[in-house]
Amino acid sequence: MTRRMADPAFRDDQMSRIREPQVCAINELCDQLMEELPGFSVPYIAPHYGAASAVILSLSSNPGPQAGGAKGSGLLSRENNDGSAARMGEIYEIVGLTDAQILPWNAYPWHVHETHPNGLPNNLIEDGLDALKRLLNLHPNIRSIVAHGGDAHRSVRQFMSQKRFGDYADARGLKAWNTRHTSNRAFILREPEKAIALEGVCEVYRKAMRHAGLTPLSALKVDLPAPLTGPELRSAARSELLPLSPGAVDAGRISEYVQALSSQRSKRLLVELLSRDLIL
Repeated sequence: MTRRMADPAFRDDQMSRIREPQVCAINELCDQLMEELPGFSVPYIAPHYGAASAVILSLSSNPGPQAGGAKGSGLLSRENNDGSAARMGEIYEIVGLTDAQILPWNAYPWHVHETHPNGLPNNLIEDGLDALKRLLNLHPNIRSIVAHGGDAHRSVRQFMSQKRFGDYADARGLKAWNTRHTSNRAFILREPEKAIALEGVCEVYRKAMRHAGLTPLSALKVDLPAPLTGPELRSAARSELLPLSPGAVDAGRISEYVQALSSQRSKRLLVELLSRDLIL
């Protein structure tokens, strides 16, 4: 399921449970952060997450309008009514991550999206580091951090390199990976580049899962000839997929894309390319 926060009943149910044991500690931290910076909201962690048992931290920039805005849910959740959250949920499903294993957070946890819609200044990145350490103190099982987008990349780089945090990270055995943001803006790509980008994010999560002691779902590979030539692509289309119509993209280039993919989307992508008359 995605975008369930668009349903007021679901949203109200989640908000009514923010003091449940699995999220009580992190949401008390959210309260403390709001007290320390009056006038700025910090979205709570939705109780569908099992924050207390999380082994991976998913770090983004700052709360978006569907989380912390005036019309937002007031919660960090992959169920928020926006493309970024929906894409995050899709990634978790592809790699086999459950809500009990992942915890969302932001490099700057206070909602400032309206004043900083295009990224955070360095001082706000710095201001968010202490909150990140306090969160990690509350969740000793976290071993991996996946940083989405430039702001989160800068945050983990500073956290891991500064002495006051770096020694702590080393002692915890923390490891961080940088990857693409899940926002719609980051995925303004044409197929098959979009599918390749999504698979790249999934592969980062698989690495983070292994470091945290989890076994990710393996990527499914397309069982097609390698290297694929134009005639072989046409033969595969006729026998396995769809009749091929003449198009405008060189078959060798499409072959390279398909070989680069290693997700269950591979075959579907090839079907889509063929059905859109893209291969000569």
